[in-house]
Amino acid sequence: MAIFLSSGLQLRLSGLNAMNKTVSMTVMCLLLGSAGCSDVPDFGGGASVVPDVSYVVEDATASASDAPAASADSSGTKPGTFTGKVVMTGGGTAQPPLFKQGAGIKDPTVCAAVDVPDERLVLGEANAVKGVFVYLNKSPKGGKALVAPAEPYKFDQKNCRFFPHCDIIPVGQEVQVLNDDTITHNTHTNPLKNPSVNAGVPPGDREGKLSFIYRKTEAVPLSITCDYHTWMKAYQLPVDHPYAAVTDETGSFTIKDLPAGKHSFVVWHEAANGGFVERKFMVEILSGETTKMQIDYPSDRLKL
Repeated sequence: MAIFLSSGLQLRLSGLNAMNKTVSMTVMCLLLGSAGCSDVPDFGGGASVVPDVSYVVEDATASASDAPAASADSSGTKPGTFTGKVVMTGGGTAQPPLFKQGAGIKDPTVCAAVDVPDERLVLGEANAVKGVFVYLNKSPKGGKALVAPAEPYKFDQKNCRFFPHCDIIPVGQEVQVLNDDTITHNTHTNPLKNPSVNAGVPPGDREGKLSFIYRKTEAVPLSITCDYHTWMKAYQLPVDHPYAAVTDETGSFTIKDLPAGKHSFVVWHEAANGGFVERKFMVEILSGETTKMQIDYPSDRLKL
């Protein structure tokens, strides 16, 4: 059995058997007689001089799926979701490989063992664009805090490519750099606010001997390169909130738990002239609803 006070206090009584539950509830109501007992808990905001009190007998058979998907804030509004696609408009074609299999490049037995794609622009069906960052520059009022995962983030290298090519990295999470190749690579980060990392990664390192942590957010995604194989490049965006995403191979993204209201999103892509597809893409999130939109990426903004 649980007793809820509108001020947020909760008293729990456990170990009651079926026969004494009624007696216990009666006793609690007598003890709190000056406050009174109501049939419905009052979850309204603000303190009251005389708290409303109610009792709830817990059902041990209730499952987590019975809980509401989103809880309202003090104003009664619920968070919403922003989802959509980034689509190239006005033309645009998929890029040919940077190098074909067997090309005469550095360390060809590893780096040219397969075709090396040009990941600066990857188009899917109907010109959907992969690898576009959609994010808020800072957490909005009423937004959720981001807790860094305890598990390290795995950043890998294979056939002289970084995997993944683009991603969001929570501030405070350890990044472990792996190497699946039989040659040495060099990982060189190029941040604006965080300390730079520039170190070699030995062949076949699957333990992540090189690791680092972003301690600060970045306003735009930072590039990561390999000084030994200059075509290798990846992008990471360190954030301290959960309101960021990268489009997948279908150009799709989803950002959940946004406070209701208007938000200004940054839309960034490595092949856009200056990096920005949109600096301030305005979206209105309605309480408890999903907002679905297409973000147009004009092909004349490309700089390949």
